[in-house]
Amino acid sequence: MKRLALLALLVPALAFADEPKPQAPVPAPKDAKPSVVERARLEIQPSGRSFKKIQIENPLGDVRVEGYDGTAIQIETRKQGPNEEAIDRLRVSLVPNPDGTVRMKTTADGGPESTPLARGSVRIDLIVRAPRDAHIEATSSSGQLEVSNMDAGGDLDSGSGKITVRNVAGELSTHSVSGPTSLTQVFGSVDAQIMSNDLALDSIGGERLIASVNQGKIEGRRVRSRNIELTTMHGNIVFEGEASLRGRFIISSLKGDIDVKLRRNGVMIVRARGSKVNLGSTAKAGPDGWVETQHGKLAANESPATVELRSREGTVDFSLVQW
Repeated sequence: MKRLALLALLVPALAFADEPKPQAPVPAPKDAKPSVVERARLEIQPSGRSFKKIQIENPLGDVRVEGYDGTAIQIETRKQGPNEEAIDRLRVSLVPNPDGTVRMKTTADGGPESTPLARGSVRIDLIVRAPRDAHIEATSSSGQLEVSNMDAGGDLDSGSGKITVRNVAGELSTHSVSGPTSLTQVFGSVDAQIMSNDLALDSIGGERLIASVNQGKIEGRRVRSRNIELTTMHGNIVFEGEASLRGRFIISSLKGDIDVKLRRNGVMIVRARGSKVNLGSTAKAGPDGWVETQHGKLAANESPATVELRSREGTVDFSLVQW
């Protein structure tokens, strides 16, 4: 239980230098089940400069980062494997740098005489309590990434695990290959990219929101970003938000339906194109195939909010709402 804590405290800077090269896992038998669990806790105090960036690389399990009002980093690890020998080969390296950056990385040791670890037979889960003003950079393979209560944004990258963000300020970037992403109460610009799964947005309030899903749907509620670009290739977009003065919205899908409900502040011009378009009774179709409508009267020197909706093969619906 104390092996990790002693290693990190006594020789943190050597953790990467002496780290054996990981050995590629092999597929596990269908009936293989991990049976041994080891837990450890560690607290790191800043030495002079406060912690400003935390980098976490965990291809072996989940990562959960929780912000709090302290200055130390508190780490809880949970190792799981079929036996003690496998547990001993799991490593958590920790390198604090003088510039306020801390790097954490998990590996499974290998070697010419070591029995290969079956894929899925071992895992390391990390729970990190960090100062709220630290920037988070985290990557995982199939494990979940969860970040909450942070004030300096983050950059999250996952293979097939779910990404969950809650109550985070600052610029946020998320990338996922096949895992779903859920972003709630984000007060900063957002860039979210998914290859094949769904994106859920709730209470987003930054200057810019850019989101792209190749195969999957986008659902947004209570979004107040000024500049918004939402795109899907094969998936629907359902969006509720507020169009601010001089805001710019571009929402498009190749083969999905689009349903947008907006609350307006000032004048709004809406243009749409699709297999079927419904912008309300005041909309007019132009010779170029676009349907357009305007809400409110434009005064001199006033810039309206602009909304562009398009779907090549899907339907487009738009309506004004009162919150």
